Amino acid sequence: MGSNFLKAYIRKRIYYNTEEEFEGIRLNLKHNPCPHCRNRGCLILHGYLYGYTEDTSSDVEKRGHRIFCSNRRKRKAQGCGRTFSVLMSGFIKKHTITANSTWKLLQNIKDNKSLVSACRKSDSAIQESGIYRIFRKFKDNQVSIRTLLMSLKDPPSLKDTKDTAIQTIEHLKSTFTGSLCPVAEFQHHFQASFF
Repeated sequence: MGSNFLKAYIRKRIYYNTEEEFEGIRLNLKHNPCPHCRNRGCLILHGYLYGYTEDTSSDVEKRGHRIFCSNRRKRKAQGCGRTFSVLMSGFIKKHTITANSTWKLLQNIKDNKSLVSACRKSDSAIQESGIYRIFRKFKDNQVSIRTLLMSLKDPPSLKDTKDTAIQTIEHLKSTFTGSLCPVAEFQHHFQASFF
């Protein structure tokens, strides 16, 4: 598995769905170890994390919270002074494309098999050249995605296709049936970035 997935298992929570869920994370900060230095009792809230989405007309949106491992003042437990983020599961770490837009794109790819037509049908403001990069990241991360999905459910049998991307999309859909956005559900359940 990739290093991102290993780091996700070391950290307690890196994705949340609601502000009430984040409040529970915030209340337990002092009990959790820092993902960098592993010291306990040093984590404090450090403000909001803002960023853009693929919609160029939108303003900066709140994507999550920053957590600081405090190295200030003389304490028994001295932190490392580094920060990390806890994100809403609807956002993908270090990407402007949202989880919902990624899912729409993947569904359109499955239906149309053409990246350009899938991009046009997804109503995303991402440029066509960006779609190729996103799809390549998805294809590069398929092994890690399917390994985690296998821990929950066996993949559906698809005898009519040998395309691994389509198989991964169907496996994701069948694992999180009833979910509006299986990509966001994947991130929240496994506490790992989709790509």
